[in-house]
Amino acid sequence: MKTVKIWYTDFWPEFDPQSLFLMDVVSPDIRIVLDEKNPDILFYSCFGTVHRTYDCLRVFFTGENVRPDFNICDYAIGFDHLVLEDRHLRYPLYFCDPERAEAAHQRAPVDASLLSDRGFCTFIYSNGRADPVRDGFFHRLSAQRPVTSLGRHLRNDDRFDHVKGLDPVSAKVSVMSGFNFSIAFENSSTPGYTTEKLFHAFAARCIPIYWGNPKVDLDFNPRAFINRHDFENDDSCIAHVMALAEDPQRMVAMLNEPVFADGNDPARRREELAAFLNFIFGQDPEAARRRTRYGYAAIFVRRNEPRQRSWLSKLNAKRKAWRHR
Repeated sequence: MKTVKIWYTDFWPEFDPQSLFLMDVVSPDIRIVLDEKNPDILFYSCFGTVHRTYDCLRVFFTGENVRPDFNICDYAIGFDHLVLEDRHLRYPLYFCDPERAEAAHQRAPVDASLLSDRGFCTFIYSNGRADPVRDGFFHRLSAQRPVTSLGRHLRNDDRFDHVKGLDPVSAKVSVMSGFNFSIAFENSSTPGYTTEKLFHAFAARCIPIYWGNPKVDLDFNPRAFINRHDFENDDSCIAHVMALAEDPQRMVAMLNEPVFADGNDPARRREELAAFLNFIFGQDPEAARRRTRYGYAAIFVRRNEPRQRSWLSKLNAKRKAWRHR
């Protein structure tokens, strides 16, 4: 059995390396060992620069609207519709919740009884620094019919505080399930950038009102949600929402549409992730390396290193990363 040493750094603050993120698809013939000091493969994200202190095989993962820099990573897993030889895999963040993705893919039909006793529309966000289009839509829709804001941002309802015994995502989906619509706008708009926001609305069996990825139809069935990109302005989209809210038959038809677009099957995408990672793990680390060591590329990388690269700054960066784990 082959042993591969890995480590994770620069992920989100609550990230735990012991979770072995993404590793459940790796071949059982490969024994994975966590090694912070001398990994064969480093998985890193966009929340720090500690990855620059490791001179080993680097795999970049992003769930944020941040593109990989292939001058400093050998491989990347992200949201772009990008082909770069064997170095990039498009694996959107929502597929990192495989059980919920499969449940959405196999969901049972509903009838109009689901719509009764549910609220109109929900809005759940903690980040107030997103593209202003999101808050603007919330306020315009609320002027037609009040929208329930449950997150820390623009909050007008505290029922989220009363959910006990569930992890944050399950609590969010549980609360959202009490509404017929959900505003599912991304923080920003970039082709290919689809996060968990639209997916969580589907998991809660809401009708999502989406904005963000102009190519979202490649990910999700366009008949199953309202796409703000299809409308000239907020007012025309809101008029469509209000008309739909008065038509239970059309709402049920949307709720019974398949969630994922053709070809975006969760099981198939996990197979692609497995093939990508097993290809990397199956090679000798030196043979798997893709970033350039020599020539001007190496000079370019050194010139763009974070400043103050003293041993003390490196130690402080690692301490900071450790505190945020």
